[in-house]
Amino acid sequence: MSGFLGSIGTGLFLAGSTLFFTRGVGLSAVEVSVGLSVAAVCGMVASVPLGGLADRIGPRRMMIFLYVWRVVTYGLYVLVDSFVAFLLVVCATTMADRASPAINQAMVGELFARGERLRTMGFLRAVQNVGLSLGALLATCALSWESRAAYDLLALGNAASYVLMACLIRRIRPIHDAGPSGTEAPGAAMRPPAEESGGGGMTRPLKEKAFLVLSGCNGVLALHDTVLFVGLPLWVAEHTRAPLSLVSIALIVNTVVTAASQAWWTRLARTLPRAMRGMVVSGGVLALSALAIGPASHLGAWQAGALLLIGVLLLTIGENLHAASAWEVGFELSPADARTTYLSVFNLGGSARDVVGPMLVVSLVIGMGSWGWLGLAVLFVLAGGASRQAALAVARTRGIPRGNKGPVEDQGTEAGELATTS
Repeated sequence: MSGFLGSIGTGLFLAGSTLFFTRGVGLSAVEVSVGLSVAAVCGMVASVPLGGLADRIGPRRMMIFLYVWRVVTYGLYVLVDSFVAFLLVVCATTMADRASPAINQAMVGELFARGERLRTMGFLRAVQNVGLSLGALLATCALSWESRAAYDLLALGNAASYVLMACLIRRIRPIHDAGPSGTEAPGAAMRPPAEESGGGGMTRPLKEKAFLVLSGCNGVLALHDTVLFVGLPLWVAEHTRAPLSLVSIALIVNTVVTAASQAWWTRLARTLPRAMRGMVVSGGVLALSALAIGPASHLGAWQAGALLLIGVLLLTIGENLHAASAWEVGFELSPADARTTYLSVFNLGGSARDVVGPMLVVSLVIGMGSWGWLGLAVLFVLAGGASRQAALAVARTRGIPRGNKGPVEDQGTEAGELATTS
């Protein structure tokens, strides 16, 4: 329920955010793009220390703090009347937005037993897609008024959703409090402070080259979002004969398929070895998507439309498999004593995508035409393969070599599978 309510608020604001900044506040498109880019950098920089703080005070408590943070910052949007004010508020909001995914994943790992963790993440993502769609539909009512007051309602509606989320999260308790013997389930074990279990604090993951490579590869695979929201609309409008309505249809296909199947895809990434292979396969599927979208510029309207929809379907499949695999790889390769910090570093690749992704897709992929899409396909394949090799290297440093057995369920199976993939 918390994720559903929050995604409605997010969809409500995102659907009209550009118009809010340009028509409501009166900023130019250049000012908005510069502000969002600066905010994305701030989000990248802040996500790791905020993750480190979550390791100290607990991810659930940190998530409540971030919800309250966003209640304040989204509420402050109604006071924005200049570029400087916009820059300050959007940077503050983005820092909380970028830190939340890793902390939320750590919170799910703390609240749910191991067998339920990945399924819960998949369910949350499916529900969030439905919520985003509903929020976007609600936004159309406000946008039809074409006034500053209407735009302010979008921000206040989003702020209100975070109030509800904070209240709901505060009431959640682990579903695996204690076993029959009075001992806590694996996911509920208390984590020792980072300084008591190896030291290094938030700098530890930044010193692990293989983990940083893994984060970078994850960011490259996450370009599927940039392709969908930036690359595809530009490609359809400027380089194909397909009707512009295809852009909306593509987003609907992506949302519906994700909402209906994301939880199912988690079955293919239930163990670390499967998730490693899932990263490779997702790279291959995303490459096929790029190879389908590129040639559409040489076809007639209906043929191009059909090929583009095939490309979007493949993109959605690759996106869902990548998301499920990345959740498992990131969580399992993050040491328990500094899990949120490591997950924050793992997600830095996605934050970097937000900074350089649009430029990469627009300048190189769209700018080079069909050859650009071919290059993107190669990049996806390389990132998928490299992510598996980096994950294997990290696994070895974590003591997950051949024949390893641990206290959690299915660990023996995982170790055997990992041995076959090493």
